[in-house]
Amino acid sequence: MLVPRTDHQGERPSWDCKVCGRPWPCAVAKVELAEQYQRFPHGLVVYLSSCLIDAIDDWAAVPGGLPPDLYERFLGWSDKPGLAA
Repeated sequence: MLVPRTDHQGERPSWDCKVCGRPWPCAVAKVELAEQYQRFPHGLVVYLSSCLIDAIDDWAAVPGGLPPDLYERFLGWSDKPGLAA
C-alpha cells in the first residue's frame, strides 16, 4: 500500500485532522491524497477503506454511536470526477 505524504492525517480516536482540526479527511487531505494516488486510484480506495474500518472501531467504543455520514466522509468523495481520476 502507498503511504500518504501529507501532514493532514486523521487523529485517532476523534478522526479530526491533526493540522486543521476539521473532520478527516479534510479538504487539504482530499486534494493531496487524490494527487498522490492519481496513478493508482484503487489504492486510494483501499487506504480510505482501511481508515474507515479503524474509525468505525474507534467510534463504536465510545458513547454516542457512529456519525451518520461515514461513507460520504471517507469514501464518497473519492469517486467524484476530477478528484481521484
